[in-house]
Amino acid sequence: MRELVAATLVALLSTAVPGAAQNLSSDEIRCRLDPTCPKPGFRSLPFGKRGVTVDPTVVADKPNAVNLYVTFAYDSADLLNDSIITLDALGKALTDPSLASARFLISGHTDARGTDEYNQKLSERRAKAVADYLVSKFGVDASRLEVKGYGKTELYDPNRPDDQVNRRVQVVNLSANDLGN
Repeated sequence: MRELVAATLVALLSTAVPGAAQNLSSDEIRCRLDPTCPKPGFRSLPFGKRGVTVDPTVVADKPNAVNLYVTFAYDSADLLNDSIITLDALGKALTDPSLASARFLISGHTDARGTDEYNQKLSERRAKAVADYLVSKFGVDASRLEVKGYGKTELYDPNRPDDQVNRRVQVVNLSANDLGN
């Protein structure tokens, strides 16, 4: 019985690990970016006398934001095919009527490998590639998208600076955050 409880706990916690790749639907992305959408809370799972609190969502470091793991060709801003699924979900979310008037920050992030200058330029190119894809494929108005590269200055997991979990594209609803949400 103890082994079953331990295995269940490991399985549950592995879904809440920040480094886990996110396979979010367009509706899940929309909800994370939409300040009016109710966000899922914490749930407690009792194990004997002890309780374990598991947050089923990946923690975003900003409100009304989502971190997406978009894959690029090595040392470039060329989108790989498996990124298209993620970006199509993002594009569909950004064109939803609930977000039609919102402005977004598309920010690129890298791990700590490479020089500061290299990582900064690469993150800028990758953020721009995502914005360009959203404009060309989904007709998102370019004036609604602000592009910024952060290089390795905002690591997702500072305890593992060289880990690939830090390589991501973050989308932040600037309109919602301007309102203090």
